[in-house]
Amino acid sequence: VQQQCVRLENLLNDFLRFARLRNLDLHAGNLNDQVERVLDLFEPQADELGVEIIRLVDADLPSILLEPQTMQAALVNLVKNSLEAMPDGGTLTVRTRATRFGIALDLIDTGCGMDEKTAMNMFDAFYSTKNGGSGLGLPTARKIIEAHGGRIDVQSALNRGTKFTLEFPTPKRIG
Repeated sequence: VQQQCVRLENLLNDFLRFARLRNLDLHAGNLNDQVERVLDLFEPQADELGVEIIRLVDADLPSILLEPQTMQAALVNLVKNSLEAMPDGGTLTVRTRATRFGIALDLIDTGCGMDEKTAMNMFDAFYSTKNGGSGLGLPTARKIIEAHGGRIDVQSALNRGTKFTLEFPTPKRIG
């Protein structure tokens, strides 16, 4: 009963986060700082799983408009999913880079990848392939990224891994 109560509480919290996301209070900030905080948080779990995290952050990355807490929530979800896709070890490459239109963040894992059905539905609210999953993690991450003026792209191959690319405009290009 206690496990089910915790599961329901987590589901409710996921739903409320998803439903409440509206206009964010955005300020100039460094995406690298957000990425580093999240990777530091997951480093012990990655070590436990035998996952090597490769950090390729562009030190000269321009600022973007962001709200740190919500940006971290999106990144936590994406990194957590990557690690869960590699229970027997692997590599998570995290790269930030400048682009013609702003900046990009690539999260590339060597995990189990996704089949076509999962790839087609992963951003649908309440769709989950995880036992006990709420199906709100990726839809919420997408909503957060879009609320920051960004977009998310995914490439995945079954048994080969997944690459999430997040792109954000730099302040002069927002609007």
